[in-house]
Amino acid sequence: MLEQREVTRETLLPLIKLKVAPDQEKLVASNAVTIAQAAYEPQSVVFGLWDGDEAVGLLAMINLPRHPDGLKPGDVPDAAYLWRLLISAEHQGKGYGRAAIEMAKQIARDWGYSKLAASVVDAPNSNMGFYEALGFRQTGDVVEDELVIVMDL
Repeated sequence: MLEQREVTRETLLPLIKLKVAPDQEKLVASNAVTIAQAAYEPQSVVFGLWDGDEAVGLLAMINLPRHPDGLKPGDVPDAAYLWRLLISAEHQGKGYGRAAIEMAKQIARDWGYSKLAASVVDAPNSNMGFYEALGFRQTGDVVEDELVIVMDL
């Protein structure tokens, strides 16, 4: 069963070791980069995703509407932002991604939002199909070469 855990000194190394498949490396930043950037991203939260004693992924979100810089072009009003989701290559296809999206939806609801937003790299092998199958839709906005997507909660 998938559970989210705080990133700690003890959990850091197993999370950093997780990798996506080589053809997915340009679609999502590594866990090491995400964890490092989170220290400088106001209103962000990062969780390790675990199944028992095994690290399987990382989930990062930003409470964008409450970000000190305010909303920027392409940001979706009344939406929490799914900043990063990485499920390691050997754990993909097992339902962890879907479960992580359910966690992200609950975090967004807990923060008081009616929408969950994200962005997807615009590439032939992107994971847009995964997100659309879960109910996300494209907004038509593009931010830093990524397609903005949103779902109602």
